[in-house]
Amino acid sequence: MKTLALRQPWATYVAEGTKPIEVRTWRTAYRGPLLIVASGKPQQLAAEDGQIWTLPTQVQVCIVDLIDVRPMQPDDEPLAHCPWAPDLYAWRVENPRHVKPVAHRGRLNLYHTDPASIAQLPDEDHYLDHLA
Repeated sequence: MKTLALRQPWATYVAEGTKPIEVRTWRTAYRGPLLIVASGKPQQLAAEDGQIWTLPTQVQVCIVDLIDVRPMQPDDEPLAHCPWAPDLYAWRVENPRHVKPVAHRGRLNLYHTDPASIAQLPDEDHYLDHLA
């Protein structure tokens, strides 16, 4: 399966469906399922109720469907969670499905992951609830 590594908290935002546009400086002709892996350093995030979450890295997070890659537009900013800039591409993703957060080292660009290493969770489960 094609795989894309994102830093936290962006990987979690994609998994939760609140970031349906990922921004890259490059485009791809690929369309279809895409495994999202959290890369970088762990990051803490405060929930509205005051609870602190430590977002993991070097784990599989979710599978999304990459449905479009096009030049980023200024009105993409809210959905991309980043400011518009020329020469950026908006990767439109939808239908996030959480997966078991097994160890997975991120890499640059799109790369292949053996589908046998990916365990999709039930629809009502969140990957953060399955951390070891």
